[in-house]
Amino acid sequence: MNITGTILKNLRIKRNITLDQLAAKLNEMFDINITGSMLSKWETGKAAPVYDHLKRLASYYDVTTDFLLGFDQYENLTCINSDNNLDITNNKIRYSKKQNNIKIITELLEDDKITNKDLLFIQDFIHLFISRKDKNLYR
Repeated sequence: MNITGTILKNLRIKRNITLDQLAAKLNEMFDINITGSMLSKWETGKAAPVYDHLKRLASYYDVTTDFLLGFDQYENLTCINSDNNLDITNNKIRYSKKQNNIKIITELLEDDKITNKDLLFIQDFIHLFISRKDKNLYR
């Protein structure tokens, strides 16, 4: 089984739905024609979903396509609901990966085990990293 198939199967099992139930939900949600048999082939690695179907699956499961392809280890997207009064469909705004990673680093740095001396060391490292990156030393 390929990584995408494993991830798709795990997400479906977490939702406690069958292949046919998932197919019905996707067909209704996106006005397409996917069968349980197609989903089964994707989960077992006998076939791969085209990118448009992959985007739909990512939207349905509220994950990124990178996650479905095995590139991103974080399943859950950080989402906020839009407060826009014109937004009748209750769309979600997704934070960029950079903002999410900054949030994760901030949470790690707020740990009581990190001292001020540690923070100064990390700050120096970041300055060094940026200066080397600006000089293209990491390419």
